[in-house]
Amino acid sequence: MGVRVRVRIKSSRGEAETPALVNTGFETEQPEILLPVKLAEELGLYPPKRGSMLQEYSAVGGTTLLIKSSESAYVQVMVEDRGTDLTEAVPLISDKENEALISDKLASRLKISIDDPAEGIWRFRDDPPIKKRTSEPPKYWT
Repeated sequence: MGVRVRVRIKSSRGEAETPALVNTGFETEQPEILLPVKLAEELGLYPPKRGSMLQEYSAVGGTTLLIKSSESAYVQVMVEDRGTDLTEAVPLISDKENEALISDKLASRLKISIDDPAEGIWRFRDDPPIKKRTSEPPKYWT
């Protein structure tokens, strides 16, 4: 199943809410969020602006090219009883992925703790250990 959390993503040109898959295998040096093209369009980040770069990333099965946006995005986890602060993240834009992905560094900054990845159970690090949050259903941006 995986863990998906509802996020609000803001850019200088738009805002959207969507479930995003927390992908601890998406190892980055800084907080990054991978956006499908359609979501990036809604946020005003696609087509890419001046200064954006095409970069090669390692992925399961080989390498892939992603657009590293020259603009920042701000990400906030939204749940029924609370939200996190907006956290700055580097948007990566993919024409292959169809759902938003949260990198390991962004998950850490958002204080997400995965309790059971197969069942989609998670909590915030500062939640009581008995607090169990359930995964959001996926949203595919195709």
